[in-house]
Amino acid sequence: METKFRSVVAALAEHASAPEAQIVRLLEESDGDERTLLQRITTLGLLSEVEAWRIWARALGLGFENPDVFDIEPAVLAVLPADVVRRHRCIAIRDSEDGIVVAMEDPLDLIALDTIQEVLGGPAIPVVCPPETLRAGIEHRLHAGKGLEGLLASLDLANLENSAFATPQRLQEIAGEDAIVELVDHLITQALRRKASDVHVEPASNVTRVRVRVDGRLETAQRLPKPLHPAIVSRIKVLAEMDIAERRRPQDGRFRRDMRSGGQVEFRVSTLPGVQGEKVVLRILDRRNVDLTLDRLGLSAAHCATLRKKSQEPNGMILVTGPTGSGKTTTLYGLLSHLNSEDRNLLTVEDPVEYELTGTTQVQVSNKAQRGFATALRSILRQDPDVIMVGEIRDQETAEIAVHAALTGHMVLSTLHTNSAIGTVTRLVDMGIAQYLLAPSLRAIVAQRLVRRLCPECSAAADPSDAMLRALHCEFDPSTFKAARGCRNCRERG
Repeated sequence: METKFRSVVAALAEHASAPEAQIVRLLEESDGDERTLLQRITTLGLLSEVEAWRIWARALGLGFENPDVFDIEPAVLAVLPADVVRRHRCIAIRDSEDGIVVAMEDPLDLIALDTIQEVLGGPAIPVVCPPETLRAGIEHRLHAGKGLEGLLASLDLANLENSAFATPQRLQEIAGEDAIVELVDHLITQALRRKASDVHVEPASNVTRVRVRVDGRLETAQRLPKPLHPAIVSRIKVLAEMDIAERRRPQDGRFRRDMRSGGQVEFRVSTLPGVQGEKVVLRILDRRNVDLTLDRLGLSAAHCATLRKKSQEPNGMILVTGPTGSGKTTTLYGLLSHLNSEDRNLLTVEDPVEYELTGTTQVQVSNKAQRGFATALRSILRQDPDVIMVGEIRDQETAEIAVHAALTGHMVLSTLHTNSAIGTVTRLVDMGIAQYLLAPSLRAIVAQRLVRRLCPECSAAADPSDAMLRALHCEFDPSTFKAARGCRNCRERG
């Protein structure tokens, strides 16, 4: 092994607490490409993306930067032309005494560095940057356009003053105006960069407030002039193929967006008429870079082993319960990924299909086509299934069919809305399922919650209080406790 590779492998093995042989094997599987190796290490959870790339930079003797791309000075960001940024996957971060600091996808590419320095007319200092940050920075440089302030300045607010009373034809025209299209795109892009799960567009008496839910908490992203509200709502309705003229009844819709960095993001849209106007909520389903394996769900090793063992049984039912947004469907997909093999026939019925899983037949519930959970489930049973995943058990009919399937040679995976594992049994009995049928059919019930994780950049050892230790009702080694202070990487959330 070359000396350069040896130093990188040794550094990664030390910080990842993994055998050096494992890192060497991953490097070989990556065809000797160190960046591919780093991606594999982060995917396996051995290191965070920021930690892995910082270690790589240190091993190469290069600088490391992880900036908030929105804080980069516009003048600095613009020093590299768009074609150079696009071709060499790089962004200018800041100006220093020794030259312009440039984050590069491959800081060892001397040809790219020569091109950058020729364009700058002076020295460039190449640094390593985490891929997600670099991707966001390139997207910001290429497609941020005028920015929010520029977009608002280009809008004719006086012309939009009475848009709340505009005809459907006029609303359609407004929704198609370039500035409105760019504004909605900007709001969506900003939410994706913040890794938000939901976007709320809420009308008030004199402003439109845009909030995003990040790590389970809502935070204000923008406050926009109230005259813009009907235009924003109309644009979102157009995207979701909803009735732009209907403003008195709630509506639901969805749309997908192809991302320039690859992959698709789906948005579920819900409108609700209120006193101040229509409120719109967009649920973001970002399927990019999602690792659908049990090991990545944060479950203990013992719980993972139990789930794997129970799911391997030839028949029965495994239920996942918890509040909305607690990751129940993701857990089911982790089980499906574990069971997905050539000798099994896997079928799912969902509303909607949240992830596309190769090797699985997935059915979308459709009320228009009179294909509800129960109807689709009956059809699936005639398809010689080994494993059936039902997105949610909502009614007695679906529950009865699911239990019957579990008793007749099929492994059934599903979710239920209850607050505890034992409450799941009570709920099924309330639905009309006989207790003597539940006992032989149930294999496992998982009651889960979604817990916010500490930022790996600013978390540090902390001393737990006596009250906290008492509240946990079990013995813990105090050295295992950590607290986060908040930093730029986590936007001061910790």
